[in-house]
Parts: sequence; C-alpha cells; structure tokens
Amino acid sequence: MDWIFSFVILIASLALISFSFIAFIKPTLAKHYLQQFAVSAKAHYTEQLIRIVFGLSLILYSPQMLYSEVFFFFGWLMVITSMGLLCVPWWWHEKFADKVIPWVIRLLPLYAISCLVLGSTLIYGVLG
Repeated sequence: MDWIFSFVILIASLALISFSFIAFIKPTLAKHYLQQFAVSAKAHYTEQLIRIVFGLSLILYSPQMLYSEVFFFFGWLMVITSMGLLCVPWWWHEKFADKVIPWVIRLLPLYAISCLVLGSTLIYGVLG
C-alpha cells in the first residue's frame, strides 16, 4: 500500500515541477491554468478531493520519508484546510481566489520557483 502513497506524492511533485517550467516557458498558459481555480462547484470540490488525497498520502507515507515530521505536518495542513474549504460554500472560495490569483499571477516567477522547490523537496523526501 505504501507504493500508492509514494506514487501519489511523486505525481503531485512532477505536476508542481511541470507547472514551474510551463510558467517560465509559456506564462500565458500558466496564468490561464491558475484562473481556473474555484470557478465552479465542480472545480472547487475536485480541487479539495485532490488536496485531501495528497495530504493523506503525505500523512501515511511520511514515516518512510526524510524529514518525516515536516511532511507529516504539511499533510495534516493540506487535509485540515481542504476539509475547512469543503464546509464553506464554493463561491466563498471563488471570491477568495478572485482576490488572490491576481497577486499570484503578478508574482508568477516567484510562485513558479516555489513550486519547483516544493516539488523537488517532495521528490527528495520520497526517494532520498
């Protein structure tokens, strides 16, 4: 069962790293992707489900990872915030995204570097 958790973490890591490269190579595509968050109830609930699966994978696989305490805490942070977002109407999330996403787009290079660092750190934690 552990291989499933590590697989989920590695897929998420590769998604973060891929996004960082796309943000530098085709920033308009990255901006469009970011603007799709919380645009509908389906997008909202899909995002929360993905975050919960990823968070649970971190929680359950963290004992095998380097820096296990950090990844354990990060996993719980993902699960708790996602559960909180499931308890509010999706349009609140949309209103929040409408305020935050323009800032993220303005700081896209910094956000892309952060995604690259996080994705690389997760891979290192799993494979290291």
